[in-house]
Formats: sequence, structure tokens, C-alpha cells
Amino acid sequence: MSEAEPDLLTQLGGTEGLRRVVDEMYVRVLADKDLSHFFEGVEMDTLVRMQTEFMASITSGDIAYTGADLTRVHKGRGITRQHFSQFVGHFTSALQSHGVTPHAIDQVLGKLAMYSDKITGTTNVDG
Repeated sequence: MSEAEPDLLTQLGGTEGLRRVVDEMYVRVLADKDLSHFFEGVEMDTLVRMQTEFMASITSGDIAYTGADLTRVHKGRGITRQHFSQFVGHFTSALQSHGVTPHAIDQVLGKLAMYSDKITGTTNVDG
């Protein structure tokens, strides 16, 4: 009998490991000339805390996201699907640099993709 696979949050290093990934992701995002302007004037400590909570909530049924409505806070900011893809690319690189397995990365990216419409304000009509 095989052991059950650990939940996704555990595979990401728990909330502490996820926080380190999110910290690194924002270092990358803020260095990206195409994305950094979205974060001008943003209190980054608060954003990192809320982003960690959000990511934890989509990877574990035990954690609830208590932050602002994603559609409302991103509306009118001009975030395109390309921006979202670049952001996710930085998240992926941060996950890889922290030794997260390709399988776990695929799982978390699949969950994150479900929120792209809320971030970009567009609808995926391609299915």
C-alpha cells in the first residue's frame, strides 16, 4: 500500500516555504520592466503577506483567503494576459529555484490559471 501524496501546500514547503517563494518571485517581478510599474506605491510587505495567503488558500483546503476581491483590486489596471503570463513565469522560476517538483509546479500553475480572468478582466473564449 502506497502512502498518499502530500497536499500541494506541503509540497511547496508549507506556508513558510511558500512565503520564501513569494518573496523571491517579487524580487523577480520588481526587476521586470514590463511588470514593475504595477507595483509602484504598493506596500510590498502587505502584498507579499496577502499573496502568500492567496497562494496557500488555492493549494490547501485548510487556509482561507481573507484579502480583497481579486477582480475589484485588479480592475482598470491594464493588466493583460501577457503580463499575467510574465508574472506566472517569475512564480515558476521562484518555485524551481526552491526545489519544488515539476509535478507540484504543474498543479499549482493549473490552480493559478483559474484566476487569470479575475486578474486581467478578460474571458478565455478559446476553451
